[in-house]
Amino acid sequence: MPHATAARADVRDMLVVHEAFRQSYDRMPGLVRATPPGDARRAAVVADHVQLIEEFLHLHHKGEDELLWPKLLQRATGRLGETVVLLEEQHLEIDALLTESAGLLAVWRTAPSAARGTELADVLERLGAVLTEHLAIEEKEVLPVVPEYVTSKEWHALGDHAINALPKSRLPTVFGMLASLAEPEVVTLMLSTAPLVPRLIMPVLGPRAYARHARRLYGPTALTT
Repeated sequence: MPHATAARADVRDMLVVHEAFRQSYDRMPGLVRATPPGDARRAAVVADHVQLIEEFLHLHHKGEDELLWPKLLQRATGRLGETVVLLEEQHLEIDALLTESAGLLAVWRTAPSAARGTELADVLERLGAVLTEHLAIEEKEVLPVVPEYVTSKEWHALGDHAINALPKSRLPTVFGMLASLAEPEVVTLMLSTAPLVPRLIMPVLGPRAYARHARRLYGPTALTT
């Protein structure tokens, strides 16, 4: 049953997270393929990035599985039931690809041959294709009606689930990546449930951390091109 209007979820932060995943999977196969065979130092930089994105994606989907889909199935079964079941099935497919990718990544990181790089890049492309389809369905059919069934408090718990499970040392990089894609008011929304100190310092630390990360990954003009 829809809840009171005053407590509705604001889903704009989810759209930013989705865009970060789309852009990441659009670029990661090329980063792997461009790594010179035998260059373990460069492979480690790329592998660290891929691992971070895939860990964030896994946690994001785990939060939906535990905190969002059950609520929608309970409260909006007739309206969203079939779509939620489809999205759950796609999560399983994505999880299988993440497991495959993680295994290939661990080997390629320390022994970055051309053949291993091609195999890894191919899996990342397949994963990106499935994920792109998944995100499109979610954005078209689910997110527009989520505010009718999920409260603001419940929605923030979903977002906090993934962020709080990430290694603390990587939070500034992830936040900076998301902030680089978000309007200022959405950045404020993303920080609205954070403790006071992180809420004050993350808008400074995050962009700096992501700028360093992006320069290592994409080159010195990463954020200006």
